[in-house]
Amino acid sequence: MSRFFALLLLLIVASCSPKQDSQASYEQIVGVEQAFMTAFQAADATAIAELYSEEAQLLPSNRDFVSGRHNIKLFWQGLLQLGIGAVKLETIEVDASHDQAYEVGRYTIHTPDGEMIDYGKYIVVWKKQEAHWFLHRHIWTTSMIKAHESRI
Repeated sequence: MSRFFALLLLLIVASCSPKQDSQASYEQIVGVEQAFMTAFQAADATAIAELYSEEAQLLPSNRDFVSGRHNIKLFWQGLLQLGIGAVKLETIEVDASHDQAYEVGRYTIHTPDGEMIDYGKYIVVWKKQEAHWFLHRHIWTTSMIKAHESRI
């Protein structure tokens, strides 16, 4: 009888394909990105910071590392105080394995009246903890050409 249960368990495990797990991770990560955009539009830096792991780091352009939820909250608070109305994220690719994943995407940043003021690309390293995905390492860079660069 125990042989039967072992075989049944093996069949169940084999039927759980990595593709299904990857699709589920993709959907969960896109859901967290949606929560990020919603919190950003609500100007809720606390809610944004809660989407990051405790040991998370931001790697923003022209700045040093921003480490830990508290400092990440302060970073986003400062950005929100500049009057940014919305961030829109477009997930291009997610690859997940067990408790880690990476995401590649594009972003746009808008004023409260909808004017786009920046666009670019980002990479997030995700960490799964207690069945939830958290942003763990987050880096982005603008794709806008600065006036002095356009002459090069």
